[in-house]
Amino acid sequence: MQLADNDQAGQSRSAICITLMILGAYLLITTRATLWDRDEPRFARATVEMVESGDYLVPTFNGEWRLHKPILIYWLMSLPVRLLGPTELACRFFAAVGTAVTCLLTFLIARRLFDARAGLWAMLVLASGIMIMYIGTAATADAVLLPCMLGVITVFVYTLDRRMRFADIVLMALAAGLAQLAKGPVALLSVAVIPVTLLAGRKQPIRRGKYLWPVLGATIIGTLIFLAWAVPANKATGGEFLRFGVGKHVVGRSVSPMEHHGGKFLLYLPYYLPVILIGFFPWTLHLPGAVSAALGGRLGAQFRSLFIAWCPTILIFMTLVATKLPHYILFIWPAMALAVAGTIRAAQKQQLTERDLKWLNRGPWFFAPIAIAGLGGLIAAPMLPDVSGLAVPSISCAAVLAAMAIIAIRTHRRKGPVASAKALFIGMIVFQVPFLFGVLPAIERLKISPALAEAIKEQVAPDEPLAAYKFIEPTLVFYAGRNIQHLRSPADVVKWAAQPGRRALVMPADTLKQLQQKYGPLNLHVVARKTGYNYPKGEFREVLLLSGGKSR
Repeated sequence: MQLADNDQAGQSRSAICITLMILGAYLLITTRATLWDRDEPRFARATVEMVESGDYLVPTFNGEWRLHKPILIYWLMSLPVRLLGPTELACRFFAAVGTAVTCLLTFLIARRLFDARAGLWAMLVLASGIMIMYIGTAATADAVLLPCMLGVITVFVYTLDRRMRFADIVLMALAAGLAQLAKGPVALLSVAVIPVTLLAGRKQPIRRGKYLWPVLGATIIGTLIFLAWAVPANKATGGEFLRFGVGKHVVGRSVSPMEHHGGKFLLYLPYYLPVILIGFFPWTLHLPGAVSAALGGRLGAQFRSLFIAWCPTILIFMTLVATKLPHYILFIWPAMALAVAGTIRAAQKQQLTERDLKWLNRGPWFFAPIAIAGLGGLIAAPMLPDVSGLAVPSISCAAVLAAMAIIAIRTHRRKGPVASAKALFIGMIVFQVPFLFGVLPAIERLKISPALAEAIKEQVAPDEPLAAYKFIEPTLVFYAGRNIQHLRSPADVVKWAAQPGRRALVMPADTLKQLQQKYGPLNLHVVARKTGYNYPKGEFREVLLLSGGKSR
């Protein structure tokens, strides 16, 4: 007994060390690239404006209310922004923290349902997947939302063999409240997993009645936490938060596709299948066998009920929602990591059935096409025009990916899932070296907004009017560090240029040429230019910083 206690304490210390290493690694990643359009700079600039204005109730972006998401992410981001300034590290800091906390909570769930060693594997699997690496280093609300939603499940799992106590209700309410403050009422999907789990486990000795009032009470308290901000914010905006933030961005997204993210219902039914296969890479190799083991009960009856409730509840709901984006199903990533980790441990204990082993052996059929597609993209990337310095790191990444895939598939078939899991994790670590220190710096040279923003700071006085036409990407607003007037028509540009006093304008070069052909000289001269790739619109463009205006 003493040996078991010592081993569990050692595994817990290992989990804390791994959490800190994940945090350190993710913080490093946050510094390797400027913000990516368009969500990151919107959140970041809104936070900066909040800090500058001192209004912590309603965020604004470019001087206008930003009611797309609730307040939590802005509150959290404001802390490092106040300490470090509006840097990438500051804006992405709590994304890395949220990811590290998510990994630690995943460990706690795995330790409760499997054992501590499975928990360590679950942390490593979750932290090294493609989508978590992207979301977990982005200045958006999702990496903060995930640990809050997972906190609800963690409390539930730890009360499976006993009644919920007052402290459990408080913790669940706090997690549910923070989740809603991160992304609104949709975050209560984590609570919805609980009754579905109880229904799925109806043949097991789980006392369903003991959860009804405690979970309902926690949900109500959590919602009151959310309303403590939402009601004053809605009042301050004259009802716009309810109409726009909830009505448009919650209800509206559910019933009709927004911003072209979605479309014909039947066509988009399988949308999330490739999202899972790609976003969970490289652990796609183990996923078929893990699903087989989880559904077959080889990972325990309690996890079987939880897994059946967790993944289908989210997938079905988000499939029915008209607007579709990959990160909408991010909440199932911890569930899949738990299934893979539990399967790895079950393989070590020789508890898998012939059926599970067959599905594990089919894993390469799901894994290999994604690896091949990634190889093709990395090999083709240096062939793009105007991308200097990309060839060596991109080919290096391709070589690491190819080696990882070949070794993992070979060891998977010959030695089993434990050996292939080690190969995948090591391969993902090695892959990051040329990617972070070679590929990302090369891509940075293609970005337009940061270079133009530096020119604005050098060439445009703080009190000089600044506008943009046909190029008003959020990164330009963020890196310029000031609000930018959005001109929406050629007539607006002509009127702007004709006004007295010095003023500056950002505009694509081809657009300026078209306007001058139609309206004649605009009394503007070029003070800076940047040719690069406008990735939100998928096009290479030359964008100009123009100065002019009639003298007073």
